[in-house]
Amino acid sequence: MSLPEEIGETQILAALLGIAGMVGDLTDTEEMLESVVRVAPSLLRVDRCAVLLSDEPAREFRTAASFGPGAPGTPFVDLRIAESDMPRLAQRLVALHLPALVKPDSRDAALPPAVVKRLGMHAALLVPLVCRGRVLGILWLDHSAQSHYFTSKEINVAQGIATSLAVALDGAFRMESLDLERRRFEALARSLADGVIVLDRDFRVLGLDPSAENLLGWQSAEVRGRPAHEVFDITEAQASVGWTRDASSPSPAAKRLRLRARDGGHVASEVLAVPVRNAAGEIAQLLYVLRASSTEPAPAAASSVSAE
Repeated sequence: MSLPEEIGETQILAALLGIAGMVGDLTDTEEMLESVVRVAPSLLRVDRCAVLLSDEPAREFRTAASFGPGAPGTPFVDLRIAESDMPRLAQRLVALHLPALVKPDSRDAALPPAVVKRLGMHAALLVPLVCRGRVLGILWLDHSAQSHYFTSKEINVAQGIATSLAVALDGAFRMESLDLERRRFEALARSLADGVIVLDRDFRVLGLDPSAENLLGWQSAEVRGRPAHEVFDITEAQASVGWTRDASSPSPAAKRLRLRARDGGHVASEVLAVPVRNAAGEIAQLLYVLRASSTEPAPAAASSVSAE
């Protein structure tokens, strides 16, 4: 059965909704990319597709996923293209955020000859993956055996796929960045303190880092949302007013407190309250940075009873 020359409006809508739903449901970045490169060719009457992600420090694009005849092991595997090797094409894709139709003899948007030879390229559509003003990569579509003519509707479909993919990638990269930031914070906290407790502006517990959990026995899930004075058996003044030197900022001086552990014992600590401010400069959270000096076991009568 021959393929239609044009993609209908209903097919375009169905294709875009399908791709958007697919990338939205997949949480694993590698799985998401592999799914897109397998599905996209069938929508655009080509047989090859690749996603090359941007390496901003190196100013180059590297293949993250690819599909085509004979896959796995397409010519795209381990392919890297430096922006400096395709200045005009990079200007169009990276600076202007515009798709490009590329042929081997193209002068305005030329690819490096070594890349053209390696891929056996006839004609290709390259669409930038843009989200929040950043180019995250390139969606590459072509036919391995012939010079495919991309219609305006096909280009629109490719841009729709690229938009959905870019949004999903941006979300995945931000989650990876947040996870790395969390790990960096935990590593720094371990090197400087015996634990960190995070509180909101009303001095309710938001969480404990792993070191504080080990020190006090409390798990974040057990105490999240509870007032600090209630959990750690300190006065409200010690948990709130006692921390402030004046009306504008917490005191930089550490306070000596006996914090109740989960087993009913107490841990004597020097506790430094560090404010975390939002973009408006207002205190959004407080970090209680702990330096333990001694541990007092729970009274014998209460040692066999778990703290609530």
